[in-house]
Amino acid sequence: MHATTTLGTRHLRRVGVVVALFAIALAGLPVDAAAGSQLEERIRSAIDRAGLRSSPVAVSVRDVATGRELVEISDRTPMLPASNMKLYTSAAALQVLGPDHHFHSSVVLDGDRLWVIGGGDPGLGDPILLEEAGWTGTDGSARSGQGVEALLSEIARAIQDSLAPRDGADPVIREIVVDDRVFDREHVHPDWPRDQLDKRYCAEVAGVNFGLNVLHLELGPDARGRPMITRMVPRMPWVVPGEELSTSPGRNTAIGVRRSPGRNDLVIYGNVTEPVSADVTLSSMPMNFARLLADRLEARGIAVGGCRVVDLEEAAPVAGTDGAEELLRIRTPLASVVERCNTDSQNLHAECLLKSVGHSVELEPGSWENGSRAVRMLMVERLGSDHAREFVVADGSGMSRSNRVTAETTTAWLSSFSEDPRIGALFVRSLADPADAGTIKRRFDGLPAGVRLACKTGYIRGVSCLSGVLSAEDGRTYAFSILCNEIPSAVGVSGAKRLQERIVDLLARDLLGG
Repeated sequence: MHATTTLGTRHLRRVGVVVALFAIALAGLPVDAAAGSQLEERIRSAIDRAGLRSSPVAVSVRDVATGRELVEISDRTPMLPASNMKLYTSAAALQVLGPDHHFHSSVVLDGDRLWVIGGGDPGLGDPILLEEAGWTGTDGSARSGQGVEALLSEIARAIQDSLAPRDGADPVIREIVVDDRVFDREHVHPDWPRDQLDKRYCAEVAGVNFGLNVLHLELGPDARGRPMITRMVPRMPWVVPGEELSTSPGRNTAIGVRRSPGRNDLVIYGNVTEPVSADVTLSSMPMNFARLLADRLEARGIAVGGCRVVDLEEAAPVAGTDGAEELLRIRTPLASVVERCNTDSQNLHAECLLKSVGHSVELEPGSWENGSRAVRMLMVERLGSDHAREFVVADGSGMSRSNRVTAETTTAWLSSFSEDPRIGALFVRSLADPADAGTIKRRFDGLPAGVRLACKTGYIRGVSCLSGVLSAEDGRTYAFSILCNEIPSAVGVSGAKRLQERIVDLLARDLLGG
């Protein structure tokens, strides 16, 4: 299975004098330097009008062809990047793993033991990838528009078809063993907010992931008007959520699901008077995946004695030796994972990319530590040690408030990768485009014709960032980074976003010669 005013007359003379003096001041500068200075002044004015003059705002704009910075506003100040961190993670993954890399998950039969050997794939059972990209079944036929349960059924069927009956009896699997050792077992980053670990953007990160490590619940009133769970994806019979629900008429339907860190003690709460849904992250997905597989196999008449996660020092079977046989291999292209990381800002995908980079470089279980070292090493190789001096990598997604980047380094990084002949086109395509679904849809409807925007948003409390590349039809391209930190409540994130949109508009018009 491969499984984008009119001034009053009396002001004209004074304005004319100011403009003339400004032109004289620029007369000794090269044309591009003068243009860059004017652009920077327009952007500074936009920052002032946005009410962010007293907040840390960093802006860098770089001509990709020449490498020259055109705008340098606090561009060397270390800032919180939020999800702009994904620009570093995803580009590093493309460089280190290679554009043709696939994540692999294997099912291997070793005697009466069934092994699931994970490759750190965040796309296994990703409902969006299943719906949009589809997958190829073991019989070679294409599947599209099918979901998580269909994939589980396909896996179980493929295993069943590979098991021969013994002495006329149905096959028996003594145990299912999940090998998650491609990554370490620190599934939750210590910097992530403990009160938000049940939210999908804080999904655990493991060597075996499934369905975004999230449980989807749908509820509705039964015939008597009482709330009931109508659907659970994936279906997990051993998980029985507690309920703190009401059916009060006249109240808006709203529910949530909470759980304790490191446990699956789910509690659904809220009011249900019409169909409604909610998501909650799951803990210990490697073990949960083993149980999912056992449940689906038993439904097909295959007895499963038990499930466990591999011991750290235990030897794994090697397909083709000592009778071990690979029954199934599930592959997810790196390109799909990088696109989900950047266009849809999927945190799980970013963290798996970071840990995969660490695993590939150091040949040890991928971790936040060795992944961070690998990204810093790559930065030194591509940009030089000066850029790495203020660069702090704590996680791959930007959820951590320990991350630090500068706007100047971000545009240097973007320029370096967008022009890379091997991975540049793939990297730029992975970024959000106003014309497609993603994190910037409907934000840049007024972008002038003749320019193309590819960018990455970023948001955590008090932080809003936007970085990317803007290209004109004649090939001129700007890399830009706009990092807003400590946003005052009076301005809010919406005010920061409006500023970013104004700056992009200024850049677009500058590219077009306006």
